[in-house]
Amino acid sequence: MQPLENKKIVRVKQDEAIEVDDTVAVEKRIKIYVNNEEVVSLSASPMQIKELVIGFLMTEDILKGDWCPEKIIIEENEKEINARVELEGHVSLNGKTITSGCMSSVSFLNDVKGSIDDDLKVSQNALFRLFKEFQEKSNLYRTTGCIHAAALANDREILFIAEDVGRHNAVDKVIGWALLNREGFRGKIMLVSGRISSEMALKAAKWRIPVIVSRTAPTSLAVELAQKANLTVIGFLRGSRFNIYSNPERVIL
Repeated sequence: MQPLENKKIVRVKQDEAIEVDDTVAVEKRIKIYVNNEEVVSLSASPMQIKELVIGFLMTEDILKGDWCPEKIIIEENEKEINARVELEGHVSLNGKTITSGCMSSVSFLNDVKGSIDDDLKVSQNALFRLFKEFQEKSNLYRTTGCIHAAALANDREILFIAEDVGRHNAVDKVIGWALLNREGFRGKIMLVSGRISSEMALKAAKWRIPVIVSRTAPTSLAVELAQKANLTVIGFLRGSRFNIYSNPERVIL
């Protein structure tokens, strides 16, 4: 299923209106079934679905018991996408919250558990280089203007980039990719295109990712949680400047 489609629109400029073709991002409903019972639905871009479902389920920790991420069945039709999981256990929806993310995202995370013990050191030049590459490779955003991106990197290169209409989805896709490919999170950097909210900080803290970077700002609760989790939060990375909001010792200036 393609993430983009063409639409006829009317473009108005000053007192002139013309009909033109435009490219818009496709948004689909992703329904997650556990043992044939619908558990939750997400609004997302119809790409990297297995990564999204695995990243979401394992980060939110709502499946209690044994299941095999590699055996998730993805079924697509014109209206929606269904993801089917077989679980030997039960589903726990305790603590569900509606987050501040796009399209009323669902989150089951509510606090930091443990502290990130990671001695990663990254130079400011590496951060500038990685984020420039991240923005250059965010192709769907440049095409539509309404797509968020996230990436996982080490201090030398970007390992994986995901894009989605929801910024939480993009992060979950990156996490899902890492879990599917058995890529550890130690010494890694999360790059995101949107603001760093509390739930974004919690997702990074959940997997002990030591650094999260954005071109926009974090929220006050994100900074508070990051300090508690020993997570380094970097915001407003633009051009040759950035702000460090927590745990600056990981950045070599």
